[in-house]
Amino acid sequence: MPSSFAHSCYFFSVSTALFNNRFAVRASFKIILSFLYCSLTCIAHAQVAGTNNTLDTVTVSAQKNVFTNAAPVQQLDRQTLQQLNTSSVGDAAKYFSGVLIKDYGGIGGLKTISVRSLGAQQTGVLYDGIAIADAQSGQVDLSKLSVTFLQRINLYDGGSFTVLMPARSYSYAALLSVSTIASFPLQAKPGWIAGLRQGSFGLWQPYAAFTLPVSKRTFINVSAEATKAKGDYPFHIDNGPYSSTSKRSNSDIKSINAEANITSLFKDSAIWKTKAAVYSSERGLPGAIVFFNDNSTQRLWNTDAFVQSAYNKDLNTKTSLLVSAKYTHSYTRYLDPDYLNNAGELNDTYNQNELYASAALAYNINRSLQINYASDIAYTTLNSNKKQFAKPSRLSLWNIAGIQYNKQLFHANANVLYTHVNDDVQLGKAAPDKNEFTPAFAVSFKPAMQSPLLFRAFYKRIFRMPTFNDLYYNIVGNTNLKPEYANQYNAGVTYTKSISEKIKNVSISIDGYYNTVKDKIIAIPNKNLFIWTMLNLGKVHITGVDVNAEASGKFSAEWRWFIKMAYTYQHAIDVTDETSASYKDQIPYTPVNSGSAIAQLAYKTWNFNYSNIFSGSRYTLGDNIPANYLNGWITHDVSLAKTFALNKASIIIKGELNNITNERYDVIKYFPMPGRSYEISISINKN
Repeated sequence: MPSSFAHSCYFFSVSTALFNNRFAVRASFKIILSFLYCSLTCIAHAQVAGTNNTLDTVTVSAQKNVFTNAAPVQQLDRQTLQQLNTSSVGDAAKYFSGVLIKDYGGIGGLKTISVRSLGAQQTGVLYDGIAIADAQSGQVDLSKLSVTFLQRINLYDGGSFTVLMPARSYSYAALLSVSTIASFPLQAKPGWIAGLRQGSFGLWQPYAAFTLPVSKRTFINVSAEATKAKGDYPFHIDNGPYSSTSKRSNSDIKSINAEANITSLFKDSAIWKTKAAVYSSERGLPGAIVFFNDNSTQRLWNTDAFVQSAYNKDLNTKTSLLVSAKYTHSYTRYLDPDYLNNAGELNDTYNQNELYASAALAYNINRSLQINYASDIAYTTLNSNKKQFAKPSRLSLWNIAGIQYNKQLFHANANVLYTHVNDDVQLGKAAPDKNEFTPAFAVSFKPAMQSPLLFRAFYKRIFRMPTFNDLYYNIVGNTNLKPEYANQYNAGVTYTKSISEKIKNVSISIDGYYNTVKDKIIAIPNKNLFIWTMLNLGKVHITGVDVNAEASGKFSAEWRWFIKMAYTYQHAIDVTDETSASYKDQIPYTPVNSGSAIAQLAYKTWNFNYSNIFSGSRYTLGDNIPANYLNGWITHDVSLAKTFALNKASIIIKGELNNITNERYDVIKYFPMPGRSYEISISINKN
């Protein structure tokens, strides 16, 4: 039976790695080969099946309205993503309420996400259902994730309360879920898409993908995208009579992103998905603009490769199983040729490896009551060419038990997550073991079956482990750090109604929230300003309101429209020390007011898009004084696309104009963002 063989393959994959010594190169090859062997064998066992979705660039799979969830969920589907002027997940996520994207500018600039001011380390990122992990820094660079082949992006405030998912997915305060077109059953016939983007500042971005059926129940999907850009956008330094205009230097990037997917649909309803992916880049790291000087010679090389696989099956009418596994290798090289040391440069390399496995079960006791259990394990190592490096390794275990009650008017979900973390080092002292239980629950109810209103609330307690950098980085690390704890409280109301054919699918949500953070991990000066250390000193209280609204409709059979708006009010204050000058001041880089708007209009084969993002004023440091004040900003983008039919193919030509008012602004102080820019693209899609 294919299902029993699938289980054997997973155990073989996990065992191969666990019994080899600390992720040696030999073990890495064995893991990859075992995944490929299992997947190819499943293809051989696959039988005939039919599917009904296509690779069309604007097709969106049917799904539940996200406004009806017990915990807030926001979504950008493929059709919206294709019309927005965005190139990466980091750009797209700016349109979610409650989100702060730290953006250092340009195509290759680092982009990290923080949700409701809880920090990038508290936000998990799922890629086709399995977490992207980085034990070294604890955060994911969203500029590496392209939107070209995405089906949708979902943001779960408080994490997802889905019953059948890996236990690790429950361990985050918020969850950004990225789903590719390959994660959905596509039509079992040849199809391909190819395109090219060209834009300001030397941008060239070719891409291509194809879907090829191996049998009527099995298909493969391969995609690739390359990016090259100079990134030399102009910026202005406003300093009265000494104002000047210059071009950004050392902001170039060359990257390639490729993946291959194999999906098998079995006669017994089981689904087997395997993905192998690689991202490789070389980029310059532009420096801060200080005293009119933007000189920077620092370079960064990244190679991230992973193989992941998931097997989903209904064991019977009441029980469902999800088994997942993943192997990840990440290589980073950082070069600073101007660093003042005996070597005359800083040339650091890091190699991070992780093996991860998960098993999850969901059982329906009756039509209203469901229970679930999941158990995950991950083993992570980090090595470096740095002298006196600790060479840490981490064994992490997650176990979650949950229960869900669902009636027509009332929904409740509760779970408890147990986390065990064990660190080991080859040099120095390892952090002590951590064992934590963290609960979460969510409820929602409707006043009546036909009522457009839904009331909801959730509570979640979560913690984040100190990262390898927090604990073991030379001089700075502190092995006595405690985990960072967060409590999340949310209460809200949603309104969803279809009014008419011209105005339908009107959805509005208002959620108020209160978060507290204890033992926040911060860096403070130790012996002098050049030697810092990590300590548990921070306490933060966050009060906020997120407002989201969507509506769509048709003026006629030929005219269609869609609008989406998001607004956030956030009062995030430091309550660490009553004697401190920053006590009850707004925490750094957190605007009180922020938001976005999207308006899309389609006429026959024409599509027009307008979008804006705004941020209120912020402070760059904890002391809210004029010297740390950073002005607010707003950007406006427009695009126009035309679709042509050619035989059995469709051709889409699109033109974009970004930041049309040429707004001068910084997201991070001294790192100016690009001004007005353009992008043109052509895409050919054949099914």
